[in-house]
Amino acid sequence: MKIKLIFAILISALMAVSISQMFSIPPYAGDIFPVYKSGYFKELDRGFTIVADSFIGIKSMARPEYAWIFLSDLEISNDMKICVYDYRGYRIKAPGEKAGRPDEEILKTVNAMKPGIESSVRGNRYISVLPLRVRGECKFCHDRWNSRDVIGAIRFERGYDATVYYTSERIMIFLVIAIILGSLLYAVLRWDPGRNIKELFDK
Repeated sequence: MKIKLIFAILISALMAVSISQMFSIPPYAGDIFPVYKSGYFKELDRGFTIVADSFIGIKSMARPEYAWIFLSDLEISNDMKICVYDYRGYRIKAPGEKAGRPDEEILKTVNAMKPGIESSVRGNRYISVLPLRVRGECKFCHDRWNSRDVIGAIRFERGYDATVYYTSERIMIFLVIAIILGSLLYAVLRWDPGRNIKELFDK
């Protein structure tokens, strides 16, 4: 009976935690980011990808400086910080204008075996680095890039609303967990470990 009681208490505690996570209480999206990247952050990355594509389109089809003006306008209107880098890690503040030293974080993304979006949460800011791959239109102005066809990268930094994480996605995940734990608790409460032993002695 002690084993049954221990299991019942443990499952009940886990079930209570699962139910509580369906409401707006910690841990928030940023707290569990290293373990699970929620759909909220994936949507932010999708938006960043659209901005990066627009940047390349403007730079290729119009005057290059217009692309930086486009990013500057986005920064002001959305409380964001957007920086463009070349494949060597130098920040490009304007067409043909390098600044500072090579950024190690950018070089890590650009030179990765499979360059992809690298994201992180730092305090109340969400940071995402998107590698820029060489396209046909890029070759008119750029004739050098790294061995993985990455011509540079764009780093986005913006604040995020942790409470947005409490969407149907999170609620559904913990609701399913709570149902599973509830079924398990019901099975444990019906479990009688001493019955088999009693029947054995009765025989």
